[in-house]
Amino acid sequence: MLADPLPFPRQIPTEYAYELDEPRFDPRVHLALEAPARVLSLADIGYTAAETKDCASQLAITAPFRLLSDAGVAAVRHIAKELREKRRTSRRTAAYLTGGVYRSRFLRDLCNSPDIAGHLSTIAGCELLPHTMPSQQIYINYAPEDISKSVDTWHTDGIGFDYVVLVSDPATFVGGEFQFFHGTKREAAAFLGARPEDLTEANSNDLPADRVISTRFPAAGFAMLQQGGLVVHRATRLEQRAERITLVPGYVARDVAFPDPTRDVVAAWNEPGIEAEYARHKAWLARTKLDHLIASIDLGQKPDAIVRVLRSAIADVEHAVSVINALSAHEETS
Repeated sequence: MLADPLPFPRQIPTEYAYELDEPRFDPRVHLALEAPARVLSLADIGYTAAETKDCASQLAITAPFRLLSDAGVAAVRHIAKELREKRRTSRRTAAYLTGGVYRSRFLRDLCNSPDIAGHLSTIAGCELLPHTMPSQQIYINYAPEDISKSVDTWHTDGIGFDYVVLVSDPATFVGGEFQFFHGTKREAAAFLGARPEDLTEANSNDLPADRVISTRFPAAGFAMLQQGGLVVHRATRLEQRAERITLVPGYVARDVAFPDPTRDVVAAWNEPGIEAEYARHKAWLARTKLDHLIASIDLGQKPDAIVRVLRSAIADVEHAVSVINALSAHEETS
């Protein structure tokens, strides 16, 4: 049940504006796509077939692979530094920027590049599209001023797929390693004293050292693709103040027959326009399922069977209504 890509919104939230002096994205200039030397599957890190049967891909995480050319690194690093003054903080992530595709045309075109999506699809073993919620198409993470803080604490992502690409020279900082847990999120949650569904939030506890895999990027422009909603990961603290900038672009599986891994909590992340983005995302899922129903429904089906397939097709929209209503009620009582 393959969905068509969702066009970028014609309107951007009023809080954002395209205001940078930046180059035009050119995949021939700014990309240097290479294959990873190693790909770990979900089974490799401990998930069972029963736990992953509803996953669009069996990918867990890759080794670092080249994604950006030197020119691409220079362009992205320049943009990230220009936007740094707009960064935010949270209990989980020390310093990060939201709305990158609304603030930079270069980042918008990078995140919506068919060349990148095609390359990542080959690695993942399923067709991937840029995430249908523009807020989830990219985050930029910066090193904190307070080096006693981790760049990012142990967590899972609120979406299914993303890649982490380093745009700072790793030779210029000590610490700040990307780490992931060799195990399932249920196991990690038990160690961290949390529920698996709460791993999108900050957690100051630690995981057993013998279950933690540390990765250092060979150079700026290298990336790691992961199924971030299932791989528990973090970035450690720096040992001294330095520049450490990563981009985290998000993706969705094109086959919407699989359950949507985008977490409802994303709709409550207090970013401009995010509730409407969430509504568009769920409507995109439902539209694809309704189109499939129109094309394939058996005209001999009984009424009760027709009702079941109709309800299944619109379930995403009905769920979105309940989530947004709950958010509205919470705002009214806060």
